[in-house]
Amino acid sequence: MISNSKRRTRRWGCLYRALASLRHKILPINPSQYALFAEGPLDEISKLQAEIDAYLGLNERNPATASDPRATAEPVLHEKPPPYGGSRKS
Repeated sequence: MISNSKRRTRRWGCLYRALASLRHKILPINPSQYALFAEGPLDEISKLQAEIDAYLGLNERNPATASDPRATAEPVLHEKPPPYGGSRKS
């Protein structure tokens, strides 16, 4: 899992550097061409983000609002946050 995470992080970094390069070199000269060239890296970044969200369970609906069709999809974390401000044992 760690090597996969490192590879994903490197890939994400490469995609952001590619976008920065396109933004610096092409955007000032030809914005429409920049938009075309940036589509690929932006799609890949979206895919990576979707993988991370799926792994963390952030793209599931909240069970409390799942029966309400008017409710917007709220991300749900499957972890309980640590108690803050509670009594601590020393």
